[in-house]
Amino acid sequence: MLAWLTDHTLMFGIWGILAAVLLLPALEAALPLIGVLLPGQTAVVMGGMLAHHGRVPLGWIVVTALLGAVLGNGLGYAAGRRWNTRLLDRVPRRLLRPHSTARALSAIQRHGGRAVFVGRFTAGLRTLVPTLCGVSGMPVRSYLTWSFVSSAVWAPAFVLVGYGMGFSPGL
Repeated sequence: MLAWLTDHTLMFGIWGILAAVLLLPALEAALPLIGVLLPGQTAVVMGGMLAHHGRVPLGWIVVTALLGAVLGNGLGYAAGRRWNTRLLDRVPRRLLRPHSTARALSAIQRHGGRAVFVGRFTAGLRTLVPTLCGVSGMPVRSYLTWSFVSSAVWAPAFVLVGYGMGFSPGL
């Protein structure tokens, strides 16, 4: 997946790299069903690798990944607030079981911001937590604060993972 994404992104130069690093994490968090299919974190790691090889400035990748994460989280939260459980009802039952959804909503209500933080670093939760926070009625100020804090840790961490992978032979 990483090689395919890198090859197709490089065709568009620096703007293609930045677009992938912005849009894939944003779409991953904003649209739960699509988020399962889109490699947001993979794009961020790829951006770090390409920064190591001088294809794009490292700082640009970090800022772009942060913006994509915060933007996607905000859109996912807004969708959850707007469409509430109607949005979740459209997800096929084999992908999102009602019992699991109820447990996740309960965890968000109990743990608040900690759930947002942990969700940013957990692949399956990264796609669902923003929407579930909106559905749960978490206060927007609290959600956005924790979304920014978690994204501000997540983005540089995974960009640097990619940057470190750029040292690997054969990449």
